[in-house]
Amino acid sequence: MKILVTGVAKSGKSTVLGILSELGYRAINASDLLLNTSCVKWSEYYQSFEITDKDCAAELVNKALLNCNGSCALETIAYELIDPDYVDLVIVVRRDPMQLYEEYSRLRWPCVKIFNNTISEVTGSHISDLESLFNGKVRQLIFTSNVDELRSKVLMVINGGLNEEVDWLSKYGDDEKFHSILMSIESCLTA
Repeated sequence: MKILVTGVAKSGKSTVLGILSELGYRAINASDLLLNTSCVKWSEYYQSFEITDKDCAAELVNKALLNCNGSCALETIAYELIDPDYVDLVIVVRRDPMQLYEEYSRLRWPCVKIFNNTISEVTGSHISDLESLFNGKVRQLIFTSNVDELRSKVLMVINGGLNEEVDWLSKYGDDEKFHSILMSIESCLTA
C-alpha cells in the first residue's frame, strides 16, 4: 500500500509518518527530497521554503513513490504535486486550530503564515481539494499527542475503520477563546 500523509503545517504529519515507519512502511519526506534542489527557494516573506518549479518538484516526489517497492508513506503539505494514481490512501492529519495557533505563535511565524494555515484548518478547505483530487481515497485523522492512541487511530484508518471528519466551526462556534484567536489573526493581517 502507498499512503500519502498530508495536512496543514504542524498538524502532526511527521508523527504519523513515524508511526507508519514503525509499522513497516518506508517513510519518505517530500521536504527532504526537495530541500537541496532547484525546485524550491527560501521565502523571506513566508519564512519557509516555497516551490518555484512545480514540474520539477512533482517529478521528484512522484518518482520516489514509483520507485518504492512494497509499502511506503510519503509526507507532504504539497499534495497537489502527487499523481492520484500513485497512492492507495490519503491520510489527512487534522489538528485542533486552537492548538495550531498556539504552536504557530510560539514559533513566531509571520502573520500571513499563521493566517493561511489556521484558516485552512478551521474551514477544512484543503479537505475539499483533496477529495476532488483523490476521489474516495481520503481519510481524516484528528491528531492526539498520546502516541499509543494515535498509533491505534492510524491502524484503524489503514484498515478502513476510521474517518474522523470534523467541523471546527460547529465544535467551537460559541467558544470565546476560539473567537479571540480568529480576531487576533484578522487584526494581525490588517495591521
